[in-house]
Amino acid sequence: TFAAAVMLLFGGVNEVNGGDPLTYEVVGDTVTIRDCKVTTSGELEIPSTYEGKPVTGIGSWAFWDCTSLTSVTIPDSVTSIGDFVFHSCSGLTSVTIGNSVTNFGEGAFFHCGSLTSVRIPDSATSIKVGTFIGCSSLTSIESGKSNMEYSSEDGVLFSKNKTELIQFPAGKSGHYTIPDSVTTIGDTAFYDCSSLTSVTIPDSVTSIGGGAFEGCSSLTSVTIGNSVTSIGDFTFYDCSSLASVTIGNSVTSIGYRA
Repeated sequence: TFAAAVMLLFGGVNEVNGGDPLTYEVVGDTVTIRDCKVTTSGELEIPSTYEGKPVTGIGSWAFWDCTSLTSVTIPDSVTSIGDFVFHSCSGLTSVTIGNSVTNFGEGAFFHCGSLTSVRIPDSATSIKVGTFIGCSSLTSIESGKSNMEYSSEDGVLFSKNKTELIQFPAGKSGHYTIPDSVTTIGDTAFYDCSSLTSVTIPDSVTSIGGGAFEGCSSLTSVTIGNSVTSIGDFTFYDCSSLASVTIGNSVTSIGYRA
């Protein structure tokens, strides 16, 4: 796979454990998962240790295109999930994330089209933009109540104090009214939500991020509150059904191809 090719090209401590589909990189006293055989199918439980050392990371692209994987369990020993780790794992329906993960890389679950729900552990402190892009069946992103950085409501991911809407699950459908606590709609927050038909943006919102509603092909109407001052690049790009946008008088900046 891509990850294995990178390891061969650039070197590194790379060890494979017999019939185990995973490839491990051992550095000092810690272990990182670097690759998984693309033929791996069904349920997979990532081990918490390898040769007596803790598995603490899952490297970028490690499970790329493992289309027959249906379920993955990430142990409590893992603290970091790299970029595009589960890219195009189209058969993946569930992921159990351990209670020590702090970082989710960019596009970590990119195009996991069968994934229906994700629970963010209390330990999470950084979720990169685009982590869940292309998860077309995703209807719920739940954050642990004790998480210090994130919160959730009705399956939608917010910052802890609900001032920023971070991610609306792409599988949710119909109309959505953004809560009055929100001041910022994050970059790609509603990206490719193809079943979303209408959105009401309250007066509390002052900023709409780049690509926030890009690819929302069923979106027919948007009502923007009277406090929005800036609309980012590509905000409503490729919203092919959008027939009506009501913009308040406060808007001073509209981005490229918004």
